[in-house]
Amino acid sequence: MMGHTQWLFFMRIALSFLLASLAGEGICRLVKMPRITGYALAGILLGPLGLGWVDGEDLPDFRFLVELTLTLLLFELGVRVSLRWLKYNPWVIASSLLESGATFVAVFGVLMVMGFEVKNALSIAVVAMGTSPVIVLRMVTEMRAQGQVTQRLLVLCGLNTVYSVVCFYLIMGWFQGTFHGQWFMALFHSFYLLAGSLGMGLVLALSFKLLRRMFELSDEQSAPVLFGLLLLLQAFLVALELPVFLAPLLGGVLAKHFDPRPHLWPRHFGTAGSILTIILFMMTGSLLTRNEFVVGVGTAMIVVLVRFVAKGLGVLLLGPVSGLNLRQSLVLGVVLIPMAEIPLVELMDMRALYPQMGVKILPIVFSMMNVLEIVGPMAVQWGLIRAREFQEKTSSSMPIAKRSPRPAPGPASARD
Repeated sequence: MMGHTQWLFFMRIALSFLLASLAGEGICRLVKMPRITGYALAGILLGPLGLGWVDGEDLPDFRFLVELTLTLLLFELGVRVSLRWLKYNPWVIASSLLESGATFVAVFGVLMVMGFEVKNALSIAVVAMGTSPVIVLRMVTEMRAQGQVTQRLLVLCGLNTVYSVVCFYLIMGWFQGTFHGQWFMALFHSFYLLAGSLGMGLVLALSFKLLRRMFELSDEQSAPVLFGLLLLLQAFLVALELPVFLAPLLGGVLAKHFDPRPHLWPRHFGTAGSILTIILFMMTGSLLTRNEFVVGVGTAMIVVLVRFVAKGLGVLLLGPVSGLNLRQSLVLGVVLIPMAEIPLVELMDMRALYPQMGVKILPIVFSMMNVLEIVGPMAVQWGLIRAREFQEKTSSSMPIAKRSPRPAPGPASARD
């Protein structure tokens, strides 16, 4: 009987994966929309809002793959961020702090006006800060985009992901102190999470640099070496009970800093990332039930609008002094729309620890995620085309990091 149940489970997942893949390719070829939009639509159709083939009960079985997907893509994102470039462009960091801070304050303020409790408003505001590394990287890679807007999009995406994750765990520490009265343990635990993530990121960067001396990691035969390194990192993070999101991102940034040479991604490695991305979007669509959608969609749409305005104004105000013209600044505000998938794991953990908070927060956040997974890729596609940074794909290798383009003339501009 158990064998029959397992067979049905794998058959259901296999058909769901096949349909999601076909949806992505069909939308891309027939209507020239991003593949990721097709994956997101298929995830919603296959989830509780549609056919019900995949639901939230399947998430524990796929959590390892979800975390592996985010580990791969966050490391890839980190390798695209040049600390040397940021050193000569401090206004980019200021722009990042402004747009992330404005998003947090605006969303928190609106939710408080709407009558939300402080803890719930803080949790949603922190989640709203982040921009989706999965959507951004997939779109930049597929469009082979490069230029001022693309470079800043990758940098801002990486930085506000760090802000969002760090603030989330600080707030979780505050919750632990509030609910359990263990303030010392809460502060120590938050410090452990942040310091441990930085330490593991440093170990990852040094290991990557050593492997790059020993192997030509752009060679397709070296893809298992990269997979093995990141799988080992994930295993250590799980064993040490550290966040699986900060270490790979920080490790990628440090790897780029220690070894600024261009990095190339083997084709098979990128293919594996694409497969894992489809699974991630299937799981995201499976978490939103009809009842939760009805409860959360109204507030979610308000938060999405506030978030869009805050991020847009944040980058627009400092765009000129950071070397962007008005059109580029406006486009950058649009391409920051996609919301990070990291809450998929974070909020499931929160619901396990604080069920009452999860009931109020998850319908809103999951509604936001599903809507922005459909709209976000189209916004990024439109923005990169509008910025004239789209290129036809001609190379068989998939670059994950190129030398940062020379910043446009401006007060803070200089060569990397």
